[in-house]
Parts: sequence; structure tokens; C-alpha cells
Amino acid sequence: MSGNALITKLRSIKAILSTPTLVIERQIEFGNLIFGFEQRNKYTINNPAGETLGYILERERSLSQVVLRQFTKLHRPFVVDVFDRDDNYLFKMQRNFSFINSKVHIWNETGQDVPSMPDDFLVGTSMQRWHLWRRKYDLFVNSNQGKSRELKQFGAIDAPFLSFDFPVLDEAGKVVASVDRNWVGLGRELFTDTGVYIIRFDSQRSFKGVYDQSMLSNEVLNLNERAVLLGNAISIDFDYFSRHSRDATNGGLFSLGGGNYE
Repeated sequence: MSGNALITKLRSIKAILSTPTLVIERQIEFGNLIFGFEQRNKYTINNPAGETLGYILERERSLSQVVLRQFTKLHRPFVVDVFDRDDNYLFKMQRNFSFINSKVHIWNETGQDVPSMPDDFLVGTSMQRWHLWRRKYDLFVNSNQGKSRELKQFGAIDAPFLSFDFPVLDEAGKVVASVDRNWVGLGRELFTDTGVYIIRFDSQRSFKGVYDQSMLSNEVLNLNERAVLLGNAISIDFDYFSRHSRDATNGGLFSLGGGNYE
């Protein structure tokens, strides 16, 4: 990766992740809608004003993986790539096959010709934690800047049964960030496989009218932690709100979630 490309990449990552609130929208899968064929997921990354900042696209790597996706469905392994609005590649999210608990790793691939930064640096991990009815995740960031991994937990999600709201709590039990699934209308919810998620990164700027100030953390997520939370939003979508996971959990049709973008 050239120096100019690296600068562009870092600027784009900062432009997206520094936005206090993001709106992530999964696009309609017409093959899934018409034929029940599980297609790769595609998302747009927008700010609250509706401006597109980037895209998230699940990789299509081989015919065997297309076939595997039809059988494994919500348990399927995936790699999704994050791009800015000019189609510049930024970083990737990766999940292996998960029978029970999902685990999504966020990787920063910088290029072999940047010796000061490892080519496959693990930014952090979102880990689903099994519970019979609650929706739980633990969020970790890699505090070691080298090749070795030193994961440090920075947040936890413990949402009720069928919840559409996933507040991230710090170690003091205060809300530091959140991922909320927005209800987008009866027709779209029943007949299309789309979804809108509000990601609130900033405890001081993203929660006006959502939580009382006494419930909010004084901490603010850094860029690496925000990248992990973005991966967590994709994991939540796969685990609970795609058409096949909704069929498996009966989770999508019994609760009308919402929230404003402020």
C-alpha cells in the first residue's frame, strides 16, 4: 500500500468512526425475498442527515461458500469488508462458523510495505455470550500494537429477551455506547430482509433524549473500540434480525423497537 493510499485510508476510517452516530442499513436481498436464497449481506453506512459515508459488503469468495451459506445460514462463517464512499477498502470483519456463540474479529490490513504497522493487526473482538433468553455480548479491544494479542474488555451488552436495544455498559455499569435496531415499517419488516441500526458511539453526544445523563458513562470510545462496535452491530444483525435468524429465534416480529437519530 502506497503512502498516499494509507493516508486516504486512515482519513476515511477516522471520518466514519469519528461520527458520533451512524445509521447502518442492510440492503434488500431480492434472491432471499423471492426464492429464499441466502445472499451475501450488503450495508450502507450513513450519518443521521442521510449522507452516505461508506459501505459494508460480505465477500463472495467461491461457489462452495455460496452453497455453504444456504445450509449454515445464521451460523455461517463470513468476511465482510468496509469501504468508504469512494470504494476505498478500509478494514475487514471476520467470523468463523459458530454453532452457538458468534465471535467477530476486526482486522486492519495495512499492506506489507508499511513496516511500522503489522499487516494483519487484530483491532478487537465482539463475542456473543450464551444465555437462555437474554442477548449478551462482550466487547474487547487489542491493547497490544504488535503482532501478539492482548485483549482488554471495554464494554458488555446484556439486553432483555427480544430486545431491539443493545446498550453497551462500561465496568461501572454506565452506558458508554449502543446499537439499536430501528423499526422500519410493517411492510418492510414482514416482506423484505432489510434492517436499520443506529450505532451511538459517543456517550456525551449521541444520547440526547435517549437516556438520563446519570445513566451515561464519562468515558468515550476510541476509534478502535468504535470499529469493534461496528462489527458487533453486524453480528447482532446476523444473530437476531436477518430473515433466517428471525425464523429461528422468533425475534423480529414481536417487538417494535425504535429510537431517534440524535
